[in-house]
Amino acid sequence: MTIEPTSETPAGIADGANPLAEVNPDLEKLRAYTQAKLALAEQLRIVREALAALGRNRGEGQCEELLVKLAEDRFTLAMLGQFKRGKSSLMNAIIGRELLPTGVLPLTSAITVLKYGPAERLAVNREDSIFPDELPVSALAGYVTEKGNPANRLKVKTACVELPVPFLRRGVEFVDTPGVGSAITSNTLTTYEFLPECDAALFVTSVDTPMTSVELAFLKEIRQYMDRIFFVVNKTDLVTDNERDEILKFIAEAVREQTGLNPIKIFPVSARLGLAAKTEGDAVLYEQSGLKVLEEALASFLSGEKTAAFLGAVAHKALQILDEETTQGTFGKAALEARASTIQKEKSATLPRDPYTAAAAVKEARKKLAALHAGILQGRMTEAEIPEVPPSSTAQTDPAVVTAQDAPMPAAANIAADLQTRGCPVCQYITGQAAKFFAHWQYRLSTEEQAQAEFAAELGFCPFHTWQLLAVSSPHGASVGYARLADEAARRLKEIIAAPAAKDGMRRLLHDSRSCRVCGLLQRAEEDYIRRLARFISETAGRNGYRHSEGVCLRHLGMLLSTVTAAETREFLLTHAAQRFEEDAEDMRSYALKHEAVRRALQNCNEKDAYRRAVIRIAGGRNVYLPWEEDGKI
Repeated sequence: MTIEPTSETPAGIADGANPLAEVNPDLEKLRAYTQAKLALAEQLRIVREALAALGRNRGEGQCEELLVKLAEDRFTLAMLGQFKRGKSSLMNAIIGRELLPTGVLPLTSAITVLKYGPAERLAVNREDSIFPDELPVSALAGYVTEKGNPANRLKVKTACVELPVPFLRRGVEFVDTPGVGSAITSNTLTTYEFLPECDAALFVTSVDTPMTSVELAFLKEIRQYMDRIFFVVNKTDLVTDNERDEILKFIAEAVREQTGLNPIKIFPVSARLGLAAKTEGDAVLYEQSGLKVLEEALASFLSGEKTAAFLGAVAHKALQILDEETTQGTFGKAALEARASTIQKEKSATLPRDPYTAAAAVKEARKKLAALHAGILQGRMTEAEIPEVPPSSTAQTDPAVVTAQDAPMPAAANIAADLQTRGCPVCQYITGQAAKFFAHWQYRLSTEEQAQAEFAAELGFCPFHTWQLLAVSSPHGASVGYARLADEAARRLKEIIAAPAAKDGMRRLLHDSRSCRVCGLLQRAEEDYIRRLARFISETAGRNGYRHSEGVCLRHLGMLLSTVTAAETREFLLTHAAQRFEEDAEDMRSYALKHEAVRRALQNCNEKDAYRRAVIRIAGGRNVYLPWEEDGKI
């Protein structure tokens, strides 16, 4: 029999390191698991969207099921044991604050779940209520203690506390259960009924009366529901080192006889000292309490033994889906041509992606899935260890991509129709081009790695166009599309930390029109439209059409005057603009007079929107943002 009291000496603190950083467990393994899970989800999402574009509903549905599996990933870690073993105290020590009620009498009477949340929140679920009661965290004792809720008379199923605690962030639900073996039989029953919900447990005993017959019977029951049990001996600060060693040997032998496990790893802990260490930021006391070793063992387990098998199975299934689709010829030339023909005939496809681009996306995703699968099996689960797959050249020919170079420009005949607007036709055109770009880009950003990589490399758009894009994006699409950009921002900030003397480090993180692809696209669209409009009004028919229009705003009037060369045309444009402003002023005054005289029925349409047309003429269209350098040249 091997006893491991876990008194290993941790790695030393490097010179210059902050010793208080050692008062928290190393969560890098949990972070690596999360990165691998999200990387896997990203590839599954790409495959799902591509299969949808290819009309492969079965494969799309299978990918959706795998995404659900990943999304529901949570791990229920329960604190189990006899009453008065310090289970609640140990949970308080792990989260670093006195949250759960503790005392000398049996306290916990209901299931308490601690989970991650951005802000503190208590939700109490009752057996006789559909919706939970939302309460301040300070009210917890009134629902989960024998004093506040004797024998669980309030019929509390679970009291769920959300906390911004890093240990809980990685999908862990930390559960405190009523102690078994007390005179309050309902508490024991509550805990036994909860056992099937547990994925793993911390079985807590203590140095005072360790491993009673009640605990051994309870341990036997626990073994029927879970394989992974962490054996914790609490209150070690109450005995000497020699007494502790004798107690650990006794407990290890009792557990071995009851469970057949060998070797047995036991974690001696003082929850009282552990909580004090975290509260005071005492790294030495944190280690001496035994809490550091326990927490790191938990982090290692949650990111290794349990999660590697889970992620590996999901990745393997995803590869099987793609193998089945390949066998069925989904990505063959004939199948892709047939799908393209179907989309063209229907003219109703909601996905702006051609089958060839979808097939290329699947090919790249398969490479990454295979790399992820191999990495998970070998214990390499960080995103940095996943080999980069160069984007397919077909991604550059995606018809959904709208760039400054290929933005469609209006024919001369369209300008005559554009002049019928009651605003500025140039502003109207630019707004339309922006809308088309955002409609395509937000789809690409939520489905294609190529677009996400470009968006991250450019650090997004300027502030105005960032918010315009967000206005047409769903929360889901934005979350998918902006994740890589956030990673890139974090990476560049770390570069600034590494080289604080570098000039303009922060300035390069900020956007303006000179680095915004939307501003560049619209600038080119604006300049091209102005040139076409100038040619249009150089003809007699075009000038007649412009004469009866509202004209353009002052900004675009200035651009027109800089473009036309004939003095006669310049005078025509200025005269037309002056006349329209005079008419606007008259219409606004007439509107005000009829409004004040309660003769609103006499107001005509020109009078009703004269103020709006005047503002457009002065300031341009409401949704047009034109900050580029040419502002100073007009």
